[in-house]
Amino acid sequence: MRSTEPVNAEFGAASFRFNEEVVLYCKDISDADAYEYAMDYARMLLNRAKGSAPEQTRFPAYMLGPQQNLVKTTLDKMYRKYFCLPSLGP
Repeated sequence: MRSTEPVNAEFGAASFRFNEEVVLYCKDISDADAYEYAMDYARMLLNRAKGSAPEQTRFPAYMLGPQQNLVKTTLDKMYRKYFCLPSLGP
């Protein structure tokens, strides 16, 4: 049986770096609704990385547009940067 310690340590480090980058990104979001959406979406991505069933994010209907797309695209890139590594899986 193979030890999972290296994978767990690598995942923990990736989670830490992802959260660190998310916080830096979100602190520059001035719109309160966009900020909340970004934090919710980042939590959903982190849950996906952990293998949990991600919940859909809650967001105002009027945010269905460029602001939402920008936040989602940026956070998706961060997710891929830290969690789409061969040793960590999808």
